[in-house]
Amino acid sequence: MLPVYVPVFAFELDTIDFIYDSGATSSFITPSGLKFTHFWMVGALTSCSSSKKGTIIRIADPTGVITLHMKYQSNGMNVDPSDLDPPLFLSITGYGEKNPDQNEKLIRWTIETSRIVTRQERDLWILSAADTLTKRLQETNTAIQTGNGTKSIQSALSHYHVRQEYLKKIAELTKKALEVIKEPGPAVEPAELILSIIKEYSGPKGINTDDIYRYTRKAGLSDEQVKETIHSLVAEDEVYQPSPGYIKLL
Repeated sequence: MLPVYVPVFAFELDTIDFIYDSGATSSFITPSGLKFTHFWMVGALTSCSSSKKGTIIRIADPTGVITLHMKYQSNGMNVDPSDLDPPLFLSITGYGEKNPDQNEKLIRWTIETSRIVTRQERDLWILSAADTLTKRLQETNTAIQTGNGTKSIQSALSHYHVRQEYLKKIAELTKKALEVIKEPGPAVEPAELILSIIKEYSGPKGINTDDIYRYTRKAGLSDEQVKETIHSLVAEDEVYQPSPGYIKLL
């Protein structure tokens, strides 16, 4: 059975210290009463560093910043760490595990999949995360007033000592997150972007196709789309290949 990935803002991930053990899989309960095993978040990459245990990245959304751990493992959906060069937006799915380092936070958030996305995709994620959080805040507020609520909400109220003032604080953060969403700009035109990259970064030999992919990934274009566009540009005599693996403007 596939796991359910729920959108969770960075500030909630960062404040969780409630691990609900139920057999082989650990669940986590947020202060707003969300119980989950796997999360989904989209944010701006702020830093990326390597360690003996893997790659440590920090992702910021409009509510805060969270540190995540990318293990050294083969995963076709993960971006190459060499492509993780700010600024760019990343879509992350992951899970939590008890941190083996007792000197750090109780929970270590581990990346399962990651991909570079556009600002528009980030904005859609904010809408999704804000919508689910707002509904949860309403349910939690009702539970405070009536004493009735789901088991996870009741557990959150007891563990985190949640009061209505705290719910208002979360609601304000959610509102601020929605305020960063801008009107959608013009869509990225692959051919124009690729031509501009070739023009700006070409050397005497042209530009290596691997470098083109590195820049286009930051714009959220898939490698397959870029490959097809390059083939079209060659066929239209806009660019040519002076040597294997290099592209140059005609």
